[in-house]
Amino acid sequence: MSSQPDPLPMISSEPEPVPVPSDEPNPIREAIAQAIEEHRVILFMKGTPDAPACGFSARTVAVLQALDAPFAAVDVLPDARIRQELSAISDWPTIPQLFVAGELIGGCDIVVEMYESGELAQALL
Repeated sequence: MSSQPDPLPMISSEPEPVPVPSDEPNPIREAIAQAIEEHRVILFMKGTPDAPACGFSARTVAVLQALDAPFAAVDVLPDARIRQELSAISDWPTIPQLFVAGELIGGCDIVVEMYESGELAQALL
């Protein structure tokens, strides 16, 4: 019986973000909350609307563009802390995340389902 070597541990070149206790100021979390408050429709995505960096972000952008909905976008890729803090705020683990009027709509699958049913167009009014 041959034994296989233990798999190598995952190694990341980026340091793990250190969670900030909730009683201390957190500029990234505050900036995310402010962006959600300031923009009626905001999409947190991988990449930009002109150059999405994943298929899910591209699909979500395409849906919003199909509805001719103006929206702000934030690229979560430049800083891992953006994604971490966004997920802490929204309690949603995946990207993209679409917010309308300060409320999380959801990720790509939910956005597409709502688009197909007509619910998204109503939510964007």
